[in-house]
Amino acid sequence: MAADEPVWRDLITADETHALAPGIPSDLDRAPDVLVVGGGMVGVVTAVLCGRAGLGRVTLVERSSLGSGPSGRAAGILVPDGAEPAALVGLARASLALWHQLDEGWPSGLGLRPLDWLLAPPFRAGLLDDLPAHARHLTVDGLGRVEPALARPTDAVLLSGQARLNPLQVIARLSRAIDGVATGVEVTDVLVRGGRVAEVKSSAGALHPGVVIFTTGSEPKLPHLPLRIRCRQVKGHLLATEPAPFRLGVAGAGVPAQLENGSLLAGGTIDEGDLSQAVREEVIAAIRAELDQFLPAARGLGVSHQWCCFRPALPDNLPVVDAVPGLTNAWLTCGHYRSGLLMAPATAQALTQWIATGQRPDNVWPFRLSRFTDAPP
Repeated sequence: MAADEPVWRDLITADETHALAPGIPSDLDRAPDVLVVGGGMVGVVTAVLCGRAGLGRVTLVERSSLGSGPSGRAAGILVPDGAEPAALVGLARASLALWHQLDEGWPSGLGLRPLDWLLAPPFRAGLLDDLPAHARHLTVDGLGRVEPALARPTDAVLLSGQARLNPLQVIARLSRAIDGVATGVEVTDVLVRGGRVAEVKSSAGALHPGVVIFTTGSEPKLPHLPLRIRCRQVKGHLLATEPAPFRLGVAGAGVPAQLENGSLLAGGTIDEGDLSQAVREEVIAAIRAELDQFLPAARGLGVSHQWCCFRPALPDNLPVVDAVPGLTNAWLTCGHYRSGLLMAPATAQALTQWIATGQRPDNVWPFRLSRFTDAPP
């Protein structure tokens, strides 16, 4: 069994594994038009969309390997109608549509896979009164017919047209479209001159970008970057089983997601206050017990992988997508909590449009930094 190792790395090719850690290229562009700091899903998609938008040469730097943070340790589920808080739902639906556009337009695809997802009660306020066209409310008997393997069906909302992905596979494939990617590069500070980031100091030497975008998951902790926010870290545990000899038709509401190799993916706990980096066996045991309780057919399957991740969250569990106060060429997104994979394309699109036009897109107004500070909006 792989302890504290996500299942995703075992489901990608050797070439994709190499793409996650290319190192520092000898021809690293030290004066790119756009520098993206952070190689999680949001950073990689942002770099790709900046390039597509014609913003010039784009370089991405990451202190470890691409997807080494919460992006590469997440469950890979893209379900906008289950997004919390509810303020995310509208933009999350648009982001899923952007995911499909990226997947359909990518050579050989990104590996996006369709998913029918069950939402269990208690439902988000107003959901049953205004069900989207792709959703239907199932009774207990109806859910039993949709997924007969469930031992204890309940009423549920079935959402069709959702998706899932292998985050490391998607990051690896997208990264090949970025002008320059450097891993193992620690950004240590910025030099601000005349209201602009004039220099980004790093373990690979000085960089002089036209624009810099911080997509570091948590807030970037740099001595001379004028930020006054702090993300908390919310731990979660996940597990994957050995491949199952059966196929599930849905996921969610007590039903694990089934991966392309037949493995069952379960968990995604919310372990507030647990800051230990270690996988807790008692939490894994509880996930396993719940899996066996709701899905008797899974009993006897061994656990092949167990791991934990830390999601960066702000007090209202909404992200920040904003310009850095006082700087004319620096932007920031952080604190995506449990929605980073889902929201990556919408976040990236908003940042790209903002940089291109100089105007904040209306759809990211709720995610302004000033909601946590005394600064004017």
